[in-house]
Amino acid sequence: MKKILTAAQMQAIDRCAIEEYGIPGALLMENAGRQSVETLKRKFPDLATQKIVVFAGKGNNGGDGFVMARHLLNMGADVCVFLLGKIADLKADAKLNAGIAQKTGVETHEIDAANFKSFDHRLRHSDLVIDAVFGTGLSKPATGFYAEVFEKINHLQKFVVSVDIPSGVDSDSGNLIGPHVRADLTLALAMLKRCHATYPSAGVMGDIAVIDIGIPPKAVAAQSISVEMVEPADITAWFPERTSHSHKGDYGHVLVIAGSTGKGGAAGLTALGALRAGCGLVTLALPESCQKAVEFNPLEVMTIALPETKNGTLSIRAKDLLIEQMQGKSAVAVGPGLSTDPETVQLLQEFLPTVNIPLVIDADAVNCLAQCGGLKTLNFSDAILTPHPKEMSRISGLSTEEIQANRIESASRFAHENGVTLVLKGARSLSAFPDGSVCVNPTGNPGMATAGSGDVLTGIIAGLIGQGFKTRSAVIAGVYLHGLAGDIYVEEKGAEISLIAGDLLDNLPESLKRVLPG
Repeated sequence: MKKILTAAQMQAIDRCAIEEYGIPGALLMENAGRQSVETLKRKFPDLATQKIVVFAGKGNNGGDGFVMARHLLNMGADVCVFLLGKIADLKADAKLNAGIAQKTGVETHEIDAANFKSFDHRLRHSDLVIDAVFGTGLSKPATGFYAEVFEKINHLQKFVVSVDIPSGVDSDSGNLIGPHVRADLTLALAMLKRCHATYPSAGVMGDIAVIDIGIPPKAVAAQSISVEMVEPADITAWFPERTSHSHKGDYGHVLVIAGSTGKGGAAGLTALGALRAGCGLVTLALPESCQKAVEFNPLEVMTIALPETKNGTLSIRAKDLLIEQMQGKSAVAVGPGLSTDPETVQLLQEFLPTVNIPLVIDADAVNCLAQCGGLKTLNFSDAILTPHPKEMSRISGLSTEEIQANRIESASRFAHENGVTLVLKGARSLSAFPDGSVCVNPTGNPGMATAGSGDVLTGIIAGLIGQGFKTRSAVIAGVYLHGLAGDIYVEEKGAEISLIAGDLLDNLPESLKRVLPG
C-alpha cells in the first residue's frame, strides 16, 4: 500500500527528519530539486535543449524551483526563474537556494502585476513551464496577481510540471479552492498527499511521480497514517492457491436478496458478479414474479421465489424464508433493485438484525436503512455498506455536497462511528473501516457511471467473502478488480462512453488474471 498524507503529517515528517535525525532542511530541498530534474530527464531525453520557465513562490516550494533551475542550467538548458515577489522577502532555505542559483548564473526576474506582461515573449517561446509557486500550505483561494499567473500558465498550452502539487489545490480535501494550475506532470515530494489521490484535484495533476527526497523511513513510521492507496501486489497476496482436488463447496455459497418488478436485471448482475469473482455457489432470492423471468438467465444461478407485494416487491411474508435460506451460507448480499416499498422496508428492518454472517448492503437496502432509522436500529457485525454519494447522504444525514467536499473524512468518520465497513463509490472509490482507516482505489473510469455497475461490485465483494476473504481484503480487492475490469474494457474498446455493466462481468476474468499469483 502507498501511504497518503495530510499536509500536517508531511510537515511533521519533515520536522522529524530535520530535528530528530539531523538532516538539514537545505539538504532536503536540494534532494527535492535534484531528483525532480532527474525525473524530468527520464521524461524528456532532450531536456538540455529545452527553453524552460520556472514560476517560483516565496516559500519552500519556490526554493525547490530555484534548485531545479540551477540543475537545469548546469546541464545546458535555457532556464529562467520568475519569482512572484522579491528576493529580499525570501527566508531560510528558499533564500539560500535563490542566492546560490543567482550566483551560478540562473536568470531571475522579480515579477509583479506591473511588469508581468513584459515577459509574454519569453513565455510564448518556452517549451516547458515549471509551477513552484504554492505547495501544501495553501488554505485559501489564490486571488489577484496569483490568479492572473495561474490563468496565464493554463493558457500557454505548454507542458506544465507542478512541484509537489499544482498551485491552487487544497492539499487535504482535494478541492480546487479557486484559481489553480492544471499540470501535465506533478512531482509529489517524498510521498503522496491526499489531493494526489482524490477528485477533483486528481483531475488536474496529470501524471504523478513520487520523488525521493531522503526522508528516513522511521520518520514516516512515527506518524499514524491511516489513508493508503492499494497496489496490485497487495491483492495478489490475498488469493489462496486452488488445489486440484477442490470442489464448488470449498469456495462458499452466497445468498443474494435483490430485485423487484422491472428491476430483475440488478439481481442477475449481482449474482453473476459473485460467481465471476470465484464463489462456488450463489442462490438468488427474489420476488416470485421476477423469479419466473430470470429462472433460466443466468443459468448458473440458483433461484428462490419469495412472497411479494401487489407492487411486485418483497413482502414481509418473506422473512422466515430468508432466515431459513441464510442457514449454511457464507455471506449475504442485499439491496440491488429491491425498491423502497414500505413493506419491503419493514422486511429489511426485521430481517437484517438476524443476519449473523458477513453482509453486503447496497442500493435500495441502504435507502431502506435511511427510512427506518439507519444503523442505530440494527444490531449486526461484519456489515459492509456500498453507497454512492446520494445514498450516503440519506444514511448519514450529511448533504451530498458536504460528502463530496471531503470524501475521505466523511467516509472515515461514518465507518468509525457506526462500526461498519463502508465503500463510498465514485471517482476514486474509498473503502473505509471501523478503525477509521481508509483505502483509496486507483482503478476505474467515467464509463463505469452506468446502470448496474454498483450491482456487479456488490456481487464481487460478496463472492470474495464467500470463498474465504476477510472483510477488509474482500472490500479492497473487490473494488480494485471492479475498476480494473472497467479499465480493461476501455483499453480494448477505446471508448468509455459505450461501457455497460455486463462488460464489467465479461472483463472480470482478465482483471483477475492480472492480479492472481503465478
